Amino acid sequence: MSQWVSSVWTSIGLLITVVVSVSAADVPQEKGNRLVEDFDYRGVTLDGGLMRTQLDEMREYYLRIPNDDLLKGFRKRAGLPAPGNDLGGWYTPDIFNAFGQFVSGLARIHAATGDPTCREKANSLLAEWGKCIAKDGYFFYSAKPNALHYFYDKMVGALVNARLYCGNRDALDDLSRITDWAIKHLERSRRLADTSTEWYTLSENLYRAYLVTGDTKYRDFAAVWEYPEYWNRYARKADLGPPPERNGKSFWFHAYSHVNTLGGAGAAYRVKGEARYLEILKNAYDYLQANQVFATGGYGPDEALVPRDVLLAKLHNTKNTFETQCSTWAAFKMVKHLICYTADAKYGDWVERLAINGIGASIPMTAGGQVLYYSNYSPRGGEKRNCNDGWSCCTGTRPQATADYVDLIYFKDGDGLYVNLFAPSTLRWEVGGTQVTVRQLTRFPEAPRTEFLLETERPVEFGLKIRKPQWLSGPMTAQVNGKPADLKTSASDWCGIHRQWKSGDQLTVDLPMRLWDCPLVPGSDYPTAILYGPVVLAARAPDAGFVNKIDLKHLDRSLTPVDGEALTWRLTPDPTVLLRPFYTYKEGEGYYLYLDPAAARYIPHGGAVNYGRHWNVTEPFHFTNVAGATAEVNFEGTGIRWQGLKFDDAGRAEVTIDGKSAGIVDQYGPGRGLPFQWTSGKLKPGKHTLRLILLEEKSKASKDRFINVAGFEILE
Repeated sequence: MSQWVSSVWTSIGLLITVVVSVSAADVPQEKGNRLVEDFDYRGVTLDGGLMRTQLDEMREYYLRIPNDDLLKGFRKRAGLPAPGNDLGGWYTPDIFNAFGQFVSGLARIHAATGDPTCREKANSLLAEWGKCIAKDGYFFYSAKPNALHYFYDKMVGALVNARLYCGNRDALDDLSRITDWAIKHLERSRRLADTSTEWYTLSENLYRAYLVTGDTKYRDFAAVWEYPEYWNRYARKADLGPPPERNGKSFWFHAYSHVNTLGGAGAAYRVKGEARYLEILKNAYDYLQANQVFATGGYGPDEALVPRDVLLAKLHNTKNTFETQCSTWAAFKMVKHLICYTADAKYGDWVERLAINGIGASIPMTAGGQVLYYSNYSPRGGEKRNCNDGWSCCTGTRPQATADYVDLIYFKDGDGLYVNLFAPSTLRWEVGGTQVTVRQLTRFPEAPRTEFLLETERPVEFGLKIRKPQWLSGPMTAQVNGKPADLKTSASDWCGIHRQWKSGDQLTVDLPMRLWDCPLVPGSDYPTAILYGPVVLAARAPDAGFVNKIDLKHLDRSLTPVDGEALTWRLTPDPTVLLRPFYTYKEGEGYYLYLDPAAARYIPHGGAVNYGRHWNVTEPFHFTNVAGATAEVNFEGTGIRWQGLKFDDAGRAEVTIDGKSAGIVDQYGPGRGLPFQWTSGKLKPGKHTLRLILLEEKSKASKDRFINVAGFEILE
């Protein structure tokens, strides 16, 4: 029954899309040179697997949120009756409000599944929201929103998506009204890396609005929000350099929004056709892959784009390795631009890694709008937990990204079909006036094979091209109707067959995979992650000491496959250690994803540290500001490193080792959360005791006398 309903929804959705598509006469001609086209959801369905499960989860989750709850603040601000409950979290206080993203998600999920209830909910929400727009065009959730640019951008996206995917003709009138307000009132200082507004993400949706409406005010307003001060660093193939400064304080580029803004460069190329925008995208991709991206496809520990040495330190020291939902969405959009404008298969590898190990490894959201905000890749171990706050920004990007799975599987050109993702799916498509249905049958990544079954009205000639993944352990091989077939590989790494296809033809493609390790720094052994094909494996183990039992050069000897359990291995020297896909770990299950022997020498702040009275705990440390408070740790080695963070309200502590003073340590720093470590070495081999005592005296510049302990690293 569920498959039949899905099929009906899809058929309805496809019909609606055809009926409401904007007339070609109304659409400006794109100047960017598209080499291949995405299907924009049309004709594509996901038929099962992890991606379909997540997509259905999102559809059901967002359909359950009462409209009155979502609209309450808008109605209250407009002086209208406001039934419903406060959602709480970020939503009620109007912090980076996600209403526009929720509407966008519903519109895209409708396009991806054909479910008419998603279209109806999106259109109903916009109709009621439209009644709350003030006469002057003011449209925010409250009278005091925290990020005007951010919310305006998300509403532009929502209204464009409602027009494209839900047939909402009124959406463009509301879009014009709020844009007239924004042109008059949005602050335009455009400060570098201003994450309080994220103004630099506005151009993408405004260029999309221009392409949908043909109204040049959107194109001209989009140009205002381009970000040459950042984009041109990639145009010059320059390193991001030292962190910028503001008010005398250094800060890093915010990872998600500074990848998200690159979608604006892609949209600018689409509208203007200027080659420099495409060069920015290509160079940015290469830079990010070489310097920022983890084996999972994730990036941005503590939401920052940082130099390699800082990246290595953060991998160990933070639990917030990857802002999972938002950063996946930014990467998906960036890659779609790159595939369309270069037709290069290499870009699809990032989508695949994120779909399996990034957003694809998320746990389900909880009822109060809590989502897996961060993924933790620390070699010191991690677990999956939804964030404490409800309705954060990631609850807005998650439904959009999961819907976009559908639009990242296939691409097309005048010569044929491109298969980017190996996922159970169906494509209904017209080739040279002939209706063709392509069904992809696969259990990938649990099985290294995918099959394509074709149904055609009549024999038709076209190319069927498969992305050649960079993780292949050997050549891809193919069979057509059970007989070996020759796959021709293009310079852009698509492997395909061009022939006349007839109904009933079957193409089978084998994708050889192997165990391999992916060190964070090329040429170094550690830290590293172990993969099978594109699948990142995480270890279930009592502590990090198991890493020393793995021979990275002979993984097949170190790991023994578990019979009957796909993609699962036991550590041969210690069968109690189990390695399985990161995406299989549930909430609260401990794991080790990145491996590093140094982690076995680490004592976490919540581990074998004996705290006296007056200590408090938060992530990522224990802290106190009570003079005389003590902390003590026993260790065996020749040295120890105290790790924590500097703050502008930090104090001083005396450190003793084995009862003798080792110095006075000051954790004060002219900022918040700055790196801190203190090391004592050259101790005699053996057992030692370190003790911290918070002192009354502090730096005159400090606002208080807090000290914190994030952990200790034992030096051998």
